[in-house]
Amino acid sequence: MRLTSFVCAVALIGSVVSCSDPTLVGGSLLEDDKANVGFSDTLSITATSITNDSIRTYTPFNSSQLATYLLGNLNDPLFGRSSSTIYAQVYPENNNPRFRDSTRIDSIVLVLPYDIDNFYAKAAGETFDIEVFQLAEALVEDNEYYSNQAAAVDPMRIGNAQAMVRTDSIEFIDYEGTDTALVKFPHYRIPLDGAVADLLVGLDSAIYASDSLFLDAFKGIQLKSANEDEGMLSFDLLSPDAGIYLYYRDSTGGKPKRFLYDFDIQPTVRFTNYQNSYDGAPVAQFLNKPALGDSLIFVQGMSGLEAKLEIPNVTSLQGLIVNKAELEVYVANIEGDESDFSPISQLILTAPNSEGTLVAIEDIEIILSQRRSLEDLFGGTPLLDSNGGPTLYKMNLSAHFQEVIDGSRANVLYITPYRKAETASRSILYGAKHPQYGIKLKLAFTKL
Repeated sequence: MRLTSFVCAVALIGSVVSCSDPTLVGGSLLEDDKANVGFSDTLSITATSITNDSIRTYTPFNSSQLATYLLGNLNDPLFGRSSSTIYAQVYPENNNPRFRDSTRIDSIVLVLPYDIDNFYAKAAGETFDIEVFQLAEALVEDNEYYSNQAAAVDPMRIGNAQAMVRTDSIEFIDYEGTDTALVKFPHYRIPLDGAVADLLVGLDSAIYASDSLFLDAFKGIQLKSANEDEGMLSFDLLSPDAGIYLYYRDSTGGKPKRFLYDFDIQPTVRFTNYQNSYDGAPVAQFLNKPALGDSLIFVQGMSGLEAKLEIPNVTSLQGLIVNKAELEVYVANIEGDESDFSPISQLILTAPNSEGTLVAIEDIEIILSQRRSLEDLFGGTPLLDSNGGPTLYKMNLSAHFQEVIDGSRANVLYITPYRKAETASRSILYGAKHPQYGIKLKLAFTKL
């Protein structure tokens, strides 16, 4: 089905919505024998695809920092353009590199290990052109950074590489002390300008002995894609193999050595800047328009789109005890949607807390706090239909919906990717009032 056909059908779709009341199980029994257990899947729902200003991509709290860092300029035929740029500090592996006046530099290389599981669309086997620039302003470890922020950079790039992304291991010679090792792992390599090596070797020992002095002398790097890409890369910057490798000798003819500047979780800052442009893309006509959310809704990683859901008649349910509440949302079959753009692997539901901040619903918080399986207990993963029907997401919101019925939580939900700042994937979903695959809230309840 084409996107444009949905726009024309919105009025027709709206005429088929059902708003019947919940029906008690055992309705044909005698009045005195009726059970107090009921079921409903006809609650009216409104859905809207909404844009985001930004999301947090760095926090001083280690447990909440990103585990993977996206990079690329992705052109999606339906969602438009998305870009991810990385800003990161590096830090010396120790505070006593013992460089000498006679030190001779062999080479300096930036090594970026892949996080292959978080590649999206056409990444493996494609050629990426990645540029490196030096930061011109200091990043502050105790600050938070958001996806709409950027840091000043020096205009002259300090490194560049055009290379095909290989997911098999790439070998290179490394040196640990006086030992030579053949290292093998999937990664992207970028040679850096010799002036960077000269700067690092020439720093006074007192600078290496101080976190703040070193990070002021070498403020960090910016990584960006120079061209339009057909996919999005993901790097594991916290891998022990990631960083700037400086190869040198103590004197002419001396044994080769290596010194590493890595992306250590402390005291360095690492954040991503995301840019999303929907201008001219088919998705643009659906954004922030509740009427069009009847047909299709759109959800996207990075700082991209989310789906806002509301249930207008929830006050009629007051007094019910929720036995189970489950949201069902189907992946839309859209003509022209390429197979490389696979649906989001894990969706979650968020809602505003008492301060108005969007947080995961209580059902998810309980599961994660107990370190149990989100997929098994909450759902949110794409379920294939063995009969060829559309892929389905099921999400358990029983605890949250009880609070909504009781009036202690606002009557609004958002569908969003899990670990949104770490994924570039997206899903197109059938909307609230699609005549065959509309969004359903299946509710099993007990009447008091």
